[in-house]
Amino acid sequence: MKVCVLCNETLPAARGALDRVRRAAKALGVSLVAPAQARRADLFLVLGGDGSMLRAVRERSALGIPFLGVNAGSLGYLTATPLEGLEEALRAARDGECAVEERSLLRAQVRRGGNGRAGAARLALNDLVAMRGETGRVAALELSVDGRDVSTFLCDGLILATPTGSTAYSLSAGGPILLPAAPAFVATVVCPHTLATRPLVLPAESVVTVRVARSEAPVAFSADGVLCARLRPGDTFSATTAALRVRLLSLPDADPFAPLRTKLGWRGTVLP
Repeated sequence: MKVCVLCNETLPAARGALDRVRRAAKALGVSLVAPAQARRADLFLVLGGDGSMLRAVRERSALGIPFLGVNAGSLGYLTATPLEGLEEALRAARDGECAVEERSLLRAQVRRGGNGRAGAARLALNDLVAMRGETGRVAALELSVDGRDVSTFLCDGLILATPTGSTAYSLSAGGPILLPAAPAFVATVVCPHTLATRPLVLPAESVVTVRVARSEAPVAFSADGVLCARLRPGDTFSATTAALRVRLLSLPDADPFAPLRTKLGWRGTVLP
C-alpha cells in the first residue's frame, strides 16, 4: 500500500507524529509517497485536526483517494483515531479492515446581480455560510428551494450544512444533527429576528438559492471557513449536493455515536 501523508506542521505534535508514521510504515511494509506524487497513493493519511481534514479534502478530493484522519490537533471530530492509535489505524488500513464512509459535499456557485455569469464552483464538506459584513446591522437574505420562495430573513447569516457539517457551525446555531449517511442537508438561519424561525432539513437533491436582498456591508460567503466572495445586494449563490463524494476511513470497531458522547459531551448522570 502507498500512503501520502498530509500533515499540519504548525501543530506542536506534528513533528513527533511524522516520526511515528515513518517508523510505523517501515514496520508494516507500507510505502510513503510525497504530496507532489499524490496520484500514486492508495490513501491519504491526514495528521491534524478538523481544519487539516477540511483542507485536505478541499485540495485533494478530486483524486478519488480515501482519507484517514489522525487527530494531532484539538477536537478532531472528523478524524478516525487519536494520535495514540496511529499505528493500529495504519495497520487496519493496510489490511483492508477499515470501513469506508462516503460523505456528501455541497457545491455552490455565485452569480453577480442574480442573473450574471456563474462564478467558479465551490465545494464544502462541512458547510457554506453567508454572514453579514463588518457592521452592527443585520442583513436581509432571501431563501428559495427548488425555485419556490421560502422567506426573507432578517438575520446575521445563513448556513447550509452537509450531514458531516451538521455537528459544526450549524449545530452551534441551533441546527439538528444528521448522521453522515443521511441523504439530506440543513439550512440554518443565524440569529434571525423572529423566534419562529427553525432550521430546514432538505432532500439531498434540492437546489437552494440565497439572495442578498439588503445589507449595508458586503455579505461574506465562505466554504468550509474559506472566504470565497463578498456579496452585495442582488447577488446570489445557489447550492446543491455535489456529484462528487469523499471517502473517509473509519476503524473496524467505530461507533457512530461515540463522537457525540466523547467530543460533544453527551454524558448524562443516571439518577437512582
